[in-house]
Amino acid sequence: MKEFDMNLKPECFSCLLNQSLRVAENLKLDEFIAIKMMKIASKSISAYSEISPPVAASDLYLKIGDFIENNDVYKELKALSTKEAMKLLPKIEEYVISSPESLKSAIKSAVAGNVIDFATPNHFDLNLEFKKVFDTPFAIDDEALFFARLKDAKSLMIIGDNVGEHVFDKLLLERLHNYYPELELYYAVRGKPIINDVTLIEAKEIAIDNICNLVDSGVNTPGLEYTHASTEFMKLYNSIDLIIAKGMGNYECLEDVKDSRIFHLFKVKCDVVSNDVGAELGSLVFMQNRL
Repeated sequence: MKEFDMNLKPECFSCLLNQSLRVAENLKLDEFIAIKMMKIASKSISAYSEISPPVAASDLYLKIGDFIENNDVYKELKALSTKEAMKLLPKIEEYVISSPESLKSAIKSAVAGNVIDFATPNHFDLNLEFKKVFDTPFAIDDEALFFARLKDAKSLMIIGDNVGEHVFDKLLLERLHNYYPELELYYAVRGKPIINDVTLIEAKEIAIDNICNLVDSGVNTPGLEYTHASTEFMKLYNSIDLIIAKGMGNYECLEDVKDSRIFHLFKVKCDVVSNDVGAELGSLVFMQNRL
């Protein structure tokens, strides 16, 4: 059972405030409304203490959404992310399928997609990422440990992260099914819209449920916060043999649960996570959860 997770660092407070500003800019709020919203955000952020960044973000986006009467502030940008990812998919899929190490290439494609993130201060170009990702080694590489456990696993769950990258998560699920047809596959999504994280709506739009069991975690946090998950989901989750947790939000929620089933797969996109994980900003990570 989870005891605690990575709490807010000083840099997280400015990051949350900057996220609020990006919401105002994205929605093209007029100056008066934007200022009022930023004041609400500032007051909320100043009260946060011993909580993780994803829990803080969940509270912040709920208050922002209530104020502007919009609980899915990145709905249009999520649709655009999916559209852009789908344009790249045929070329990436062709490369992955023809690769002599197809499953490893699919893992790389899934982590390249992790650059699509509206909650981080550092932004990366998706086209550029795919040009270099397959030749870029993991800064932290527990891939051999993952494949050793995969041989004996009967079930595997990918905990999704952002919309757009879920297109390449589906490609990974397809490759997993190709290599391990008896493996029971699950894909977990957020219970409600939060930032640009994937929910049932976006997952069904690209028919992820055609290749695996699509499950709603119940969480309203940009990361799998156990206390926010549904009882039904946690019962399933605890029965799974092997777990791939996508993205920094899931890392921030799960890095201290001491569960060896979990393998984190993400691109380091902020200094706080960089310092915590011990990998440089912009590097790729595929690491077993710390014990």
